[in-house]
Amino acid sequence: MQDTVAEWKRKRTNLLGYLLLLPAVLVFLVLSVGPVLYGIWLSFQSGFGFLDLQFVGLENYRRLLFDDPNFWSSVRTGAVYAAYSVVLQTTLGVAIALLLNESFRFENFVRTIVLVTYLIPTVAVAILFRWLLNAQIGIVNFSLTRYTPVDGAVNFFSEALALHTVVWASGWKFTIFVVLIILARLQSIDAELYELARINGANAIQRFRDVTYPQIRSALFLVILLRGIFMFNKFDMIWVLTEGGPFRQTETMVIYAYKTAFGQQSYGEGAAVTTLMFLLLATVSIVYFAAFSPEEEVEN
Repeated sequence: MQDTVAEWKRKRTNLLGYLLLLPAVLVFLVLSVGPVLYGIWLSFQSGFGFLDLQFVGLENYRRLLFDDPNFWSSVRTGAVYAAYSVVLQTTLGVAIALLLNESFRFENFVRTIVLVTYLIPTVAVAILFRWLLNAQIGIVNFSLTRYTPVDGAVNFFSEALALHTVVWASGWKFTIFVVLIILARLQSIDAELYELARINGANAIQRFRDVTYPQIRSALFLVILLRGIFMFNKFDMIWVLTEGGPFRQTETMVIYAYKTAFGQQSYGEGAAVTTLMFLLLATVSIVYFAAFSPEEEVEN
């Protein structure tokens, strides 16, 4: 009898737990899974506008993959932008984190000033850089022409420099993400490890190689994966700065999908671009995990 009552209470507790989770699950399905499934369904449709859609099967994918060189250009640009950004942000982020991990006067104030930049909205940062780098009224060009041998204004948004400009503007905003992750890991390293390394005559480079890097390696694996995915998907920074121009030099996959869907009102084809982008990122993530086994690094 007691076992029956205990079993009934256990089932009632489990049922209550499921009921409490149900609203969150429904919200997740409606706001996350629902749009993804709708986007995949939309990628098999064709037409200009949501009210004039016709099922065309894989035609959108066939046209993108075999008949649209601009699509492949956006894939290449997105890959370059993501890789360039990851290298820049990871390098600068680790360097800044190492500096902030040292003890110095006003260290807490300096850390706060550096980290608070991550809270600035991305659109605000992009608009700020548009003003700073403006060829006519930007303070950067004013300083270059007045205090350096540069003769004449530099067009930072030209065909040759636009991608570099977008990457470095993104780096100013998003490097702090790397700093946060790496600095948190650095502060958990036992100081005795560095003391033992100094006693054994290790210099700064050797201490980083033998002590710091093995301790932050798992965090680096995570940072590289997340930064790569986020930067490949980045829309707002590029759109505000260049809108994908000039001459498609900064047109990544997400920019191309936006222009296709909302510029040309070809929603099915735009959805096909985003679906391919999802499949590409999923494939890269699987290969990344298979090649580097970051989950084992995190466990270690």
